[in-house]
Amino acid sequence: MKRYKILFATLVALMYTSFGYSQDVFVADKNNFRITEGRFYSSLTFSLNSRNAENEDQLFRQVLDQDRYNYRVIGNGGYALKDNMTLGLSAGYGRAREEITYLDENGENVTSKSLEQGLSLAPNMRKYIPIGKGQLQILIQTELGVTIGESMQRVFLENEIDKIEGDFIDIELGVSPGLVLFFDQHWAFETTVDIAGFSTRIEEEVVNDDQDNRQRVVQSAIDLRINLLQLNLGVAYYF
Repeated sequence: MKRYKILFATLVALMYTSFGYSQDVFVADKNNFRITEGRFYSSLTFSLNSRNAENEDQLFRQVLDQDRYNYRVIGNGGYALKDNMTLGLSAGYGRAREEITYLDENGENVTSKSLEQGLSLAPNMRKYIPIGKGQLQILIQTELGVTIGESMQRVFLENEIDKIEGDFIDIELGVSPGLVLFFDQHWAFETTVDIAGFSTRIEEEVVNDDQDNRQRVVQSAIDLRINLLQLNLGVAYYF
């Protein structure tokens, strides 16, 4: 415990020193919005996606009712290795819930309720493209993320209820363009959208507490969709 206290105090001291140094460097020009070598940043980002549907024909089933949402909260920090380019690390928490009722291949009603949550870490690289004096900048972020989480599902059939529990690891490589708008020299509003990515999920599932028949499922996908309704919105501080 003592070692962790010393490490925490050291990190706080380093951040305070860096903050003081950056204040001295950038206070001379209040109109300097550029991401120059040696600057740091930290940000907090939130995203939310929800979906409601009734009597909808989907690919392999007729959905009678669907209610789904997921959200993520992500803290990010980084350092400018050179002008307009940073290397950073983000940590986040995500949660997803879905309740859906549909007709199976036999025409019987099936209701599924699922919930999953996970913690993620993602090293990332950012490229900034200033517009004019740099108060507005184009942002392109590339990251490789790992999420460790758990899931739980209940499937209500006509004569039985199936319980499915799982532990999963998600590995994702993605590109997210966006915009950064500086309010002043330090504070900025950021928004990004996920447009391309490759992901792999490795999950172990247990059905109805049958540990002897634990199942391992591996899924991979390439996603090239642009969902403008699922924006990542955040506030950042550059110093």
